[in-house]
Amino acid sequence: MAKVFVAPGQQQMPATIGIHVEETVFVDFPSAEGKEHFVKDHVTIGRLCKMMCCPCCCLFVPWAGKNNKMEYIRECGLCKCPYAVMLNDVQVGKVHDVGCCDNGCMFCCCPILTCGGFIKVMGMDGKDGTEKFTFAKALFPCWPLVHTMAMFCAPIGCAAVGINGCCQYCSGSEFQSITQPVYKGPWSRSDGTDPEQIGEFTSTYRFSPQNCCCATGAPLKFYFKPTSELGQKLVDEDLAALSLVLQLYRGLPVPCKCCSPAGFQQPSGVSCLDIGLGTRVTWRTVQDVMRDSD
Repeated sequence: MAKVFVAPGQQQMPATIGIHVEETVFVDFPSAEGKEHFVKDHVTIGRLCKMMCCPCCCLFVPWAGKNNKMEYIRECGLCKCPYAVMLNDVQVGKVHDVGCCDNGCMFCCCPILTCGGFIKVMGMDGKDGTEKFTFAKALFPCWPLVHTMAMFCAPIGCAAVGINGCCQYCSGSEFQSITQPVYKGPWSRSDGTDPEQIGEFTSTYRFSPQNCCCATGAPLKFYFKPTSELGQKLVDEDLAALSLVLQLYRGLPVPCKCCSPAGFQQPSGVSCLDIGLGTRVTWRTVQDVMRDSD
């Protein structure tokens, strides 16, 4: 009888390759746990029934990793149904809607006469209920008129992006990256100072030709990258809260997308629509994209 001998070092060799079929979320926790990958967790029958009975508001998207669990939720409330994120069954973040007076009385009463500075687009509250992060927009003279014209010209801008995507595909750089600044909270326009940037969000789309002169983009990668010392010192709960915003950019699987908008302006990659958001658009190869998010 032939015997097969296995070297001692080969008995405990880990798997060196693998394929994740489903979407994954990774969080590089600053604690000793390090980077952890999450996949979608089980949704109970009761919550599925709740989402079917109230498709406009209710949402439960659980994620599970090796050591932690996250969940993005949206439950019915009185008039408002904010998005929130849970980390190990503890709420650590919630989207803070910007009210009509949050940017000052002058902006509320006559925004067309406000021609400078920043306004808050969206805030993200932390575990203790205080605002941790802010997304802001720069104003300029006649900005309401420019934004109105941009809305009417949006179809032309989207068509131009599609044509550009087709040209970029021919040159081998069909990956569009849209970068948006993330500011430190709490911040208010009434403070009289500009918001302090701590990092940036990058949304990446792969453009594929649909015909001889137009390409469409499919989501590829969304990630946060710190750009200051404050951004590098975020704790686990802060990163979990920021992951909720990335999920909103990516698109949560809400039961009724028409009735469940994010509630704030998001970058689109169309210059006329994104004016004031401080975004920048670059076209890169897939290797460049993968290097930047590591």
